Amino acid sequence: MEKKRYVVMGAGEVGFHLARTLSQEGHDVVVVELSPEKKERVEELDVAAVIGSGAHVPVLQQARVDKADLFMAVSSNDEANLTAAVLAKRLGARRSVVRVGISEDVTTHRRIYEEVFGADLLLSTQLLATNKILNNILGHNTLAVEYLAQGKVQLRKIHVEEGSMLTKEALRGIAMPAGSLVVAYFRGEELFIPDGSYQAEAGDEVLVLSRSEDIKRVESLLSTRPRTLGTVVIGGGGATGRTVAKHLLGQVDRIRIIERERHRAEEIAEMFPSVEVLHGDATDVALLRAERVAEAQTFIALSGNDERNLLASLIAQELGVRQVVTLVERTETSHLWRRMGLMRIVSPRQIACERINEYIATDYCSNIVSLQRGAAQIVERRLRRASPAAGVTLAEMSPPRGLMVGAVVRGEKVFVPRGGDRLEIGDTVILFVAAEHLSIVNLLFPGREGT
Repeated sequence: MEKKRYVVMGAGEVGFHLARTLSQEGHDVVVVELSPEKKERVEELDVAAVIGSGAHVPVLQQARVDKADLFMAVSSNDEANLTAAVLAKRLGARRSVVRVGISEDVTTHRRIYEEVFGADLLLSTQLLATNKILNNILGHNTLAVEYLAQGKVQLRKIHVEEGSMLTKEALRGIAMPAGSLVVAYFRGEELFIPDGSYQAEAGDEVLVLSRSEDIKRVESLLSTRPRTLGTVVIGGGGATGRTVAKHLLGQVDRIRIIERERHRAEEIAEMFPSVEVLHGDATDVALLRAERVAEAQTFIALSGNDERNLLASLIAQELGVRQVVTLVERTETSHLWRRMGLMRIVSPRQIACERINEYIATDYCSNIVSLQRGAAQIVERRLRRASPAAGVTLAEMSPPRGLMVGAVVRGEKVFVPRGGDRLEIGDTVILFVAAEHLSIVNLLFPGREGT
C-alpha cells in the first residue's frame, strides 16, 4: 500500500476517528486543532498535532498542507471549514473534503460551494443522518444519494431485495413515475445499461434518476415494506427533526412532534399544519402515556442531547413502541447502545467517517456512479448556442445506448425527455454516460460540467 499524507482539521469525533483509522493503516497524519485541551488525546494516536485554527495560513503551513494528498476540514465550525479548504488548496493540497452541518448546503448549493471553496467532496452530517433515519423508518434500501440541478433532480443507488417490484416484473411492465428513470444497474462489479426486458435479481443495485418531487414514490414502489406505516412520533423539533418530518409527509399516516421549547413548537406547528405538535418533554412518561405514544409504529429521538435521546428511547420502548430510532452524536456511546441491541442507533459523525473513508478507498471518487471505478459518470451540462444538441429531438440525436439524457431542467420545470422532446438553448441536461462515450458528450454538449 502506498503511504500517503493526510491533514485533518478538527479533533472532534469525526476528525479523531479519521486520524486513528488512517494512522493505523500506516499513513502520515497531521491533525490541526484549535483547542489545546485536545492535543494530548490526539497525540495518543501517534500522529502529529498542530495547535491553531486551520483558517490561518501559518497554521496550515506548519501542518505541511502543501504535501497533503487530502485535506479534511471536519471541525464543528462550517465557516472555518470552508475557509480552510480554500487556503489548503491554494497552498498545494491535492484534494479537500469539507464537512458542513445544514443539509440544504449540499442538496441545493453543492456546486457553488465546490467551485468557490475548492471542495472535492462536500458532506452534510445532517443530510447523511436524515437519509439513514428515513431508510430505517420507511424500509427503503437507498445506499447513496447525489443531488443535481440545485436539488431538483436526484440520483439514488438502491439495493434490490427479494420481493421488490423490480424482481417480479420486467422494467417495461413497471409503472415508474413519469419523472423517473432507471439508468443503470450493477450486478457484482459489472455495470449494465438496462432496456425494457431487464428484470432485477435480489442483490442487484440500481441507479434511479428522478425529479426530487417523485423520489418518494419511486422508493415506495421499489421497497419491500408495506405501504401503510402508521404513526411516527419525533422527540425533538430541531433542524434534524424538522427535516425528517418534511420528508415523511405523505408517506406515513400521522406525524407527531414533541418539542420542549414553546416558541419552537409554535414555529413547527405553523410550518407543518398537517403535523400534530405537542409542547412537552419526550422523556416525560406521564405525557407519553397520556398521548398514547405506545400506539405509534415508530419513535425517533432527535433532540440535541444524547442522554435525553437515549432515555426517551428507552421509555418509548418500555411503553411498547414497535420501532425506535435514536440519534447519538458521541461515537463511543453509540457503540455501547448498539451492542445492547435495544434500538436502531444513528450516529451522524460515524456516518460521515464512513463516507470519507469510502471516498479515500475508491481513489477519491465522490460521484455515486464513479464508485464502480469510473465505469460511467453523471454529467450536468447547460446547452449553449454552439451545442449541436440544441434544437434537436432525442430521436433525431439518436444517442448510443451508453449515453442517456436522464433529465432536463428548463427554468422551474423538470422532466424526463422522450424521443419527440426537443432540447432548447438554456436547458440544463443531466446525462448518464458510460466511460467509452465521454467523447460524444463533449461533442454534443460542449462546455465544462455544470455550465
